[in-house]
Amino acid sequence: MKTNLFFGLALLSMAPNAVSAQENADSLYIRNSVYMLKLDMPADNEEYAHAYEVTNKAFDGIDFATRYPNYNDFNLGSHHIDWSTVPTATKAEMDAIEKESAKDALLKTTLASMGVKVDPIAEREYAARLLNYFNANKFGNQLVAKWHVPQGADYKNVAAFDMGTIYEYGKVGLSEEARKVALETGNNDIFYNLHTKLLSTTYVCVNNYRMMNAKEKSATAIAMAKVTLEFLPGIAKMAGNIAVKDAETAAAKTKGYFVRTNAYLFKLDWDSEKTLEMYNKYWNNVADFNANANYQLKYVGRSSKYAGAGLTMKSANLDKLIARGALRATDAAFAALQRDYDEFRPMSSLHEEDGKLVAYIGTKEGVKAGDKFDVFMCQKNDKEIEWKKVGTIKVAKNSVWDNQEGANETLEGEAEDGEKKEGNAELKYTVFDGKPGKKIGEGCLIRLAK
Repeated sequence: MKTNLFFGLALLSMAPNAVSAQENADSLYIRNSVYMLKLDMPADNEEYAHAYEVTNKAFDGIDFATRYPNYNDFNLGSHHIDWSTVPTATKAEMDAIEKESAKDALLKTTLASMGVKVDPIAEREYAARLLNYFNANKFGNQLVAKWHVPQGADYKNVAAFDMGTIYEYGKVGLSEEARKVALETGNNDIFYNLHTKLLSTTYVCVNNYRMMNAKEKSATAIAMAKVTLEFLPGIAKMAGNIAVKDAETAAAKTKGYFVRTNAYLFKLDWDSEKTLEMYNKYWNNVADFNANANYQLKYVGRSSKYAGAGLTMKSANLDKLIARGALRATDAAFAALQRDYDEFRPMSSLHEEDGKLVAYIGTKEGVKAGDKFDVFMCQKNDKEIEWKKVGTIKVAKNSVWDNQEGANETLEGEAEDGEKKEGNAELKYTVFDGKPGKKIGEGCLIRLAK
């Protein structure tokens, strides 16, 4: 492998974009990688046919590298999955994703009793069928191949492997000395660690969009609160009753139509043993990889979020409202996945402005008042750049930046959801309690605390 590796890196070192990372926090850590996809479903209601066309156009207009800069945009070209091509799933496969619970059954019954049309496809079925789709279409092999071929090369029928892509994405986690050694010698030990880290943090996120009217949205919120109440222990029922009342209060103020995004998160099933297998079995036998490799994805979890569209389906600015709602719902579901699954949480850089600790993240990233973030300081050694936890900071009161899509723009005819709004669009960043110090300040990274 060493000869091919060195050749690929030598070429890379001569490329115009092969430059040393600048000394700032954003360029000194290895990001998670994500491939964003949209599930193309038939319209469930003819009234919403145009809305789905607008949603599709809004999704296609997303520059994922810019919209989610704390992740590598690592995709396989197309960002769409046609539901009609997705295979079925057995009960055992659905149970492997998530067993159907008494709570799920009660929620369906409750929604039906409130006159809400229930999707005949359960969430666990969507997830199981998508997983079958990925594995049947060898998405795992394609992702693995893309990490190991020159950028722009064919990853469906690999001609030869090299480590240029691994180096390009992973060099931010190497010291200057390690980069020099890697380029000059093709040191395998350095790339072994990068390889495992990059591939084991490669994710696929599938977004499924649905339009809902105020009645459906409100009924769903109330039903979920009531069902949750049924399963709470006695000591927690007071809080549960409050949640039901809050949902009912919001329902009375909810008007119009909404975009719902259900996001399903998967990841490449990878570990250090698979890295060894890749090196020892396939590196010098590409034909064997193309014919017999069987790398797969595994399911992580899901989230569901809503965002307002128009008061009516004939509202002024309807297309703008639907597009904005689709983008807001996409961001909210993506942020919910980060909050719910620790492994998917990204790092963000911490800054100092006017003597305050700030970060350029806000409602778009799901930041809430009172959230706590762990703070990490850069620790360099001869091989890698490590980030050591040095403290925790808390979002200051009334200091969340509202940076969601169109936060500074008021559009006539917007839906109303009756929920309390988070954040202030007049801010330029989110502010944290405390002052910059020797350990916590400019040059640190932060991540939502567990």
